[in-house]
Amino acid sequence: MLCAALAAPVRAEEPAEGESSPAKERAEGESPAPGQELEQVPLAPSTGVRLHGEEYISVLADFGPAEASEYRSNLNLRAVAPIGESFALRFNLSGHASFFDYSGDRDQLELDLGGLNLFERLYGAQLSVAGIYRLPFEWTVLGVTPAWSLFGEGRGNMNWENGASLADAAKGSGALGFGLELGENFEIGAGVSVGSRIDEGGVSVSPVFALRWKFCDRWRLQGQGSGLMLGYELTPELELQLRGGYESDRYRLHDAEGPVENLTLRQREAPVLLALRWSPTRHWRLTGGAGSVVYQQWRVEEDDDGVSNKVTADPSALLWLRVEYRF
Repeated sequence: MLCAALAAPVRAEEPAEGESSPAKERAEGESPAPGQELEQVPLAPSTGVRLHGEEYISVLADFGPAEASEYRSNLNLRAVAPIGESFALRFNLSGHASFFDYSGDRDQLELDLGGLNLFERLYGAQLSVAGIYRLPFEWTVLGVTPAWSLFGEGRGNMNWENGASLADAAKGSGALGFGLELGENFEIGAGVSVGSRIDEGGVSVSPVFALRWKFCDRWRLQGQGSGLMLGYELTPELELQLRGGYESDRYRLHDAEGPVENLTLRQREAPVLLALRWSPTRHWRLTGGAGSVVYQQWRVEEDDDGVSNKVTADPSALLWLRVEYRF
């Protein structure tokens, strides 16, 4: 049964001395949608090192003339180090590799995308460094004392097809924003991100957003970027989750694989799935689920004249598994 007052954060019990907050341990460091970067907004991070691996399988997406299956492996290493009582640094290193298998009229699908040879392998890597500063002042309003923080982050990343120029695939970005924390159960962060584009399209500006809200004893809601997750705690070790989101990645394609140079691939997906997370110890977490990629589009664009060709797939089946270890 849901709480009677959904709009008010529920204050958690204080953890015993030497123990970490259960709410923090459950929420910190999760990306709501499979395949998303781990964190876009650094909210009150707990110290330590975390490593997680992820397998994402989209099966037989029907693009019309041909079907495509994607097998994506992600690996992420994250470390947070405190510097004094009010400041912390967060380092994040991630990478992924996607492999594609096609069936049906592959030649026609290539023509629909402008005549390029279909990509077989796509890769991505990102390094980010963020600083989080908790503001030293506080005030109480209507019996609530919020904690405010500021964050800044710099990122460098590359997304490319096998054989593409790594220099052309590299770009940088930065983000600035603020965080607000109310007790142990409610955190929100917002800011703006500015970065370069690998399609030589100048500068991109986009909002960044994060939310963590434990609105009942067993229920929590988490948002990150364009991903959203609703979790229900079955037992202290098991949590049932509904996850969804919208992802948009851009890759530099290999010039030798098609008749036109300076091509980029815009891959858009909207995965939705039901998952179960198991935390057998405080160090290990395993999360697995199944669902559907309800929307998927590939758009191949030329840098010089803006010409693009796109194909859209019907909904396809999705399988997902994440294994995380906390040092």
